[in-house]
Amino acid sequence: MNVITEERLVDDILTRGIADILPDKESFKKLLMCGKKIKIYQGYDPSSDKLHIGNAIGMKILEKFRKLGHHVIFLIGTGTGKIGDPTDKDATRTVLSDEKINENIESWVDQASQILDFNNKKNPVEIVKNGDWLNSLTLNEFLEIGNIVTIKQLLERDMFQNRINANKPISISEILYPLMQGYDSVVMEVDAEFGGSDQMFNMMMGRTLLKSIKNKEKWVITGKLLEDTQGDKMDFVDRYYL
Repeated sequence: MNVITEERLVDDILTRGIADILPDKESFKKLLMCGKKIKIYQGYDPSSDKLHIGNAIGMKILEKFRKLGHHVIFLIGTGTGKIGDPTDKDATRTVLSDEKINENIESWVDQASQILDFNNKKNPVEIVKNGDWLNSLTLNEFLEIGNIVTIKQLLERDMFQNRINANKPISISEILYPLMQGYDSVVMEVDAEFGGSDQMFNMMMGRTLLKSIKNKEKWVITGKLLEDTQGDKMDFVDRYYL
């Protein structure tokens, strides 16, 4: 499938529902206009068996990239999901079993298929699981990743600072979560990652690792978060399910 570079369509995909593009919107637009087929993904933590409206909005944006001819990856965190994303969490999450993760995945793919075209003959959305590489990392490989950033950098996240101030525990696995999520970008050698603006820290970690390990540029695209009347991010509430 040829890449579509019609400026009207490119401008639409870079503005509607988008909060920010890093390092900058102009360079990413130039990439999309050059006709290269880019590789873009969004990661999903299978902590529930249902997707919410925020997920749906992100998938609609990914489907636009697919329709323009780009390689879209639907990444399921079978590896990172065992840790649980600490973003916006004021306490350590319960570790999910492999059985529960697999149940959630089956439900997620079924729901996501209402928006993302996994079966398109010319350019299907690819389903990938990061447990395929994270679960087989050797100690030496892990140490090489860990040497790129410092504990101080990882602890700068707001939710960790809030827990420290509240004298609440932070597990080592939670501190390492951004490294594991960031390593996904390295393995897949992506050009871009899409996610909610609350995922900025994790996605920028992927940019840091990819640049350091592969000397490859990566654009980070954030979507606008949906908030309730209290100003809080919408969570898994029944009326917001797909």
